Amino acid sequence: MAKRPTFYVDCCLGKTVAEALQAAGATVELHKDNFAQDTEDTTWIPRVAARGWVILTKDKNIRRRHGERETTLLAQARMFTLSSGSMSGATMAELFVRNLDGMEALALALEPPFLAVVGQDGIEIVYPRPSS
Repeated sequence: MAKRPTFYVDCCLGKTVAEALQAAGATVELHKDNFAQDTEDTTWIPRVAARGWVILTKDKNIRRRHGERETTLLAQARMFTLSSGSMSGATMAELFVRNLDGMEALALALEPPFLAVVGQDGIEIVYPRPSS
């Protein structure tokens, strides 16, 4: 069996998500254990990607904001964002845990960079755009 990916939990997700993923058997790295709270996204994203970790965040603006999107792609990052950033910690944790097998499979199967959205209906790859 392939080695399971390590998931990097962005500070915006909180400890509930990290604890739920760990309880489900995922390997997790926390923002607070690797970077200062105020570290810019354009600084930590390349470092996390270079370590081969898969980024989990609710900051969907990373994939939209000029500079951060380019940093994500140039760093060859693998990233899952939530479909909404206004969910409770318990809801975010439940969504990530429910989709853990799928996220692990995609993280191992897709060549970086990729960006995917995790929502109530599952996982949608938004970059690269799947061919029709």
